[in-house]
Amino acid sequence: MDNKENFKWYMISTISGKEENVIESLNNRIKSDFLDHLFEEIKIFEAPHLTQKEIEKKIKGQSFVLKKENLYKGYIFAKMLMTDEAWFIVRNTQYVTGLVGSSGKGAKPTPVSTREIKKMFEAEKKAWAKYDAGIIDSPFTVGALVEVVDGKFSGTEGIVLENDDKKLEAWVEIEVFGRKTPTRFSYNELEVLKK
Repeated sequence: MDNKENFKWYMISTISGKEENVIESLNNRIKSDFLDHLFEEIKIFEAPHLTQKEIEKKIKGQSFVLKKENLYKGYIFAKMLMTDEAWFIVRNTQYVTGLVGSSGKGAKPTPVSTREIKKMFEAEKKAWAKYDAGIIDSPFTVGALVEVVDGKFSGTEGIVLENDDKKLEAWVEIEVFGRKTPTRFSYNELEVLKK
């Protein structure tokens, strides 16, 4: 039996947007060729992602759709034993464009360093922890130009000075009686202007 310490992480480049297809094809080929013993894990590092529209639904307490976004678009990662068979099957899977660290001409790729792979797992973990804590990357970032769309200041434009994604509020500098005044608004009273 192969020693688990010989299994390393490799970065596989794919056609962007086809990462899921590559994983499915690769898993099917591994099973049909009885090569399960050469592959420990194949994964995409993902983070939660909400579109502007879904963020607005979440803010208003409506049901919304959470999507997952690949942190490293165009790449998947495989923890595997780099044998000729494993290398061949990965290289010859549809939508795979290569393995990072391979110079071609029959040279096998170099694995991703333990330090780098730990960083990738940490980045994924942080993204999900942030989402689970209720922190969303709202469009109301500091410096964003917004329009007030509800309340007595409706139709007024201003610049976001501060934002609080937990409370779903932003301090916006608006003009009141000819003076620039920081005013607090809830996110559902604001809309980002596309300029």
